[in-house]
Amino acid sequence: MSNETPKKSVAIIADDEDLGRLLLGESVTAAGLESLAFADGAAALDAALKNDVAIVLLDVDMPVMNGNEVCRRLRAEPRFGSTPIVMVTGHDDSDAIRRAFEAGATDFVAKPVNWALLPHRLEYILRNATAAGHIERLAYYDTLTGLPNRQRCIDLMGTLFETAARAHEQVAVIYLDLNSFKRVNDTFGHSVGDEVLRTVAGRLTSTIASFAAQHPRVVVARFGGDEFIIVLRHAQAREVGVQIATACNEAFEEPIAYDSLEFYSAPSIGIAVYPDDGQDVTTVLKHADTAMYHAKSGASGPIALYAPAMSSRLRDWLDLEARLRRAVHDDLLTLMFQPKFNLEEDRVVGVEALLRWCDEEYGDISPARFVEIAEDSGLILDMSRWVVRAACRQARQWLDRGVRIPVAINCSGKELLHGDPAGVIETEAAAAGVPTSLIEVEITESLLVKDSMTVKNMLQRFRQLGCRIALDDFGTGYSSLAYITRFPPDRIKIDKAFVRDVDRSAGDAAIANAILSLAQGLNLTVTAEGVERPGQLEWLRARGCHEVQGFLLSGPLTPADFERRFLAQDAAQTQTAETPQGTRRRDRG
Repeated sequence: MSNETPKKSVAIIADDEDLGRLLLGESVTAAGLESLAFADGAAALDAALKNDVAIVLLDVDMPVMNGNEVCRRLRAEPRFGSTPIVMVTGHDDSDAIRRAFEAGATDFVAKPVNWALLPHRLEYILRNATAAGHIERLAYYDTLTGLPNRQRCIDLMGTLFETAARAHEQVAVIYLDLNSFKRVNDTFGHSVGDEVLRTVAGRLTSTIASFAAQHPRVVVARFGGDEFIIVLRHAQAREVGVQIATACNEAFEEPIAYDSLEFYSAPSIGIAVYPDDGQDVTTVLKHADTAMYHAKSGASGPIALYAPAMSSRLRDWLDLEARLRRAVHDDLLTLMFQPKFNLEEDRVVGVEALLRWCDEEYGDISPARFVEIAEDSGLILDMSRWVVRAACRQARQWLDRGVRIPVAINCSGKELLHGDPAGVIETEAAAAGVPTSLIEVEITESLLVKDSMTVKNMLQRFRQLGCRIALDDFGTGYSSLAYITRFPPDRIKIDKAFVRDVDRSAGDAAIANAILSLAQGLNLTVTAEGVERPGQLEWLRARGCHEVQGFLLSGPLTPADFERRFLAQDAAQTQTAETPQGTRRRDRG
């Protein structure tokens, strides 16, 4: 059993009179506190900043620094926002009282002091402070993580901005957002998400603690959801802010473990600095948020310092988002179709549907850009439904001409993990009057290991509908044989990165040969993407690649151009473009 006595809370006393310090010390002891007494304000301020302080008692007139200034500087520190500060002074005129309360004093005791009454008055002040502190925690602190909440963070920023302006210093606002947290909530539930957030808060607090010894004016807050704010006041706030942001990013390189699960929550971090990047809290916060989104876009790595050009890019982004939303809802998108060719039979065996968007003001927008906007804004599910609907309608038109052409559509990670693509295909195919077996779903291989149970369930639903499954961009992701054999696709598509120099590079040839051998062993169809030269085509044909796709044979075409080039030539031949279900394996070599 320990013989140590509990450590008492500390009271800071500042009075330039020896007798005053002695009597104040006795009153503090009678109230159950330990006292630290000083003859000047500067020493008292220094001690207060280094200790866990329950109350501060200050004379007004003192050498080096007066009591009002000590009070004002303490109130500028976030942790002294609700600490009782009592002015004990011989000045009892209205101006003196006004100045004390303007500096942030909690109470005012005029000399001569009633020493018998003072301990009871201090106890009363401390009880009120405890009750006020409890109310403040409920109002200004996040109940899940214990960190300051959004309102408290904004208030602290305002205070730090004011003190930084007087001290000719800077304030860095570091905006941190977890990139994959929504998937944790959606997949495993909010109780698991809450535990992840507590772990995140703990890591951030530990990281900040390593800087706090040298930079005491640093605070971390939960701003809402999976967003956290770190605020730092310092003469070189920008440089120190980058150091803190780098440390926070490194803190999440290791996975977050919970109940045999592991989560990788890489952050995107934006930094804006007062006064360079804004003169008020609202502006600096907005610019830190803008920088965070710039980091999230991948344009500058996981950490981005705000620059004015980012605001114009964000405005363009938001404008494009609004235009894209209208394009989806008003049916202003288009589908192009790139043919896939069977090398053995030299005929078209299907098409891949490729989404295109031409805005009336911006012109042609690259798919990479508008898909990123759709995923970031949550529009991806509506846009994917539009693609499925348009693909099914086009397949119906070809059926009406007497030809059955399988149409491949791309399924994004967000759609697979957060939407119901199988349900969308079933609904839209029924509405268009086409068999679901005409729809092929392309997913990237990295999705197989992101969330195996969710992926497995969705792949089973695709199978039940009769949809074929293709593994796109094969060779660029995880390439885990365990996952491929556990959730076998019907087709793997060799990424164009390995096709580009397959007839010129021994390395690319070795990779392509390995993929072809793997597919043969698993009885899978292989489609090579990005075939642009005769040398590539002949190399693939000689080694038994089943299908190819690329500009050498045909780029993406409008439905009318596709019909003119391929359907009009030999309608009878294209009627057999989809292999009957009972002989599907025959085409796999």
